[in-house]
Amino acid sequence: MLCEAFPDEAEGALSQRFSALVRREALEGVARRIGLGRHLALGRSEEAGGGRENPANLEDACEAVIGALYLDGGLAAAERFVRRHWEPAMSAAPEPPRDAKTRLQEWTQARALGLPAYRTLGASGPAHAPVFEIEAEVAGLGRAHASGATKRAAEQEAAAALLARTGAAGSGAEDDG
Repeated sequence: MLCEAFPDEAEGALSQRFSALVRREALEGVARRIGLGRHLALGRSEEAGGGRENPANLEDACEAVIGALYLDGGLAAAERFVRRHWEPAMSAAPEPPRDAKTRLQEWTQARALGLPAYRTLGASGPAHAPVFEIEAEVAGLGRAHASGATKRAAEQEAAAALLARTGAAGSGAEDDG
């Protein structure tokens, strides 16, 4: 799909696009748009704990739907589903998306500041809805703390906070994360 839509794009840019389309957040987004949560079979405690809105459950369910379509209807059925639900996101980004962590790393490397470091400060909340506290640090730029439902989401927020200090936060690249 990406090669068809962007035939002249470099391999690295296609790779960035691909990563954005197969990430957890993309799967979760499709699951939410099609209302998949209301069709999940959940145990009582998972139901009571908000399992129908749990990002991990939605991601897993979306992957399962694609797998079931493939097993039941073959590649053509799975491809129709993927094209229908991923092509809008794919064509909405005129430039390859770069998340905040990637942008921060590119910014620090261009200035010979070294790589950003990420450290987990802790996790709280129930098992079905954890909140991770992350610290990002760049030599010469300082530290930023953020929280999120996943470590990756918290790292993205911390990276975005450091980018905001640089003035590079609005670099024209999409933050998908």
